[in-house]
Amino acid sequence: MGDGLFLYKLVLAKDAVKINGTFPRTPQYIEECQFPEALDRNVVLGSVIICTFSDGFYNGISTLTAIVDTARTLGIIGFILVANPTYGDFIAEPIPFAVPGIMIPSVADAKVLTSIKNKGKT
Repeated sequence: MGDGLFLYKLVLAKDAVKINGTFPRTPQYIEECQFPEALDRNVVLGSVIICTFSDGFYNGISTLTAIVDTARTLGIIGFILVANPTYGDFIAEPIPFAVPGIMIPSVADAKVLTSIKNKGKT
């Protein structure tokens, strides 16, 4: 991916969920990167994880701090929080993160990552 320009693997959070985990199968656990126990460390270690804005963020339950804590716990090198078409664009406030992170608050812009991830798959 990226013709050798990218140094880290991109992993979509829902592709890194533990198969045999005993946690609820809710967006907070499988898309929002809120709980490190939901993700397979072997899949995410040293990667940049793509988390999705969904119900928890919309309702104010999920936080960027939890994503940072998940990243630190699992050895994730950075994160990307992307907009979700179900919830539309979100407002991204410029705040510092303890791990590298970026927010893509526009659904249209977030689709670019999805198209890269799915490129070449049928």
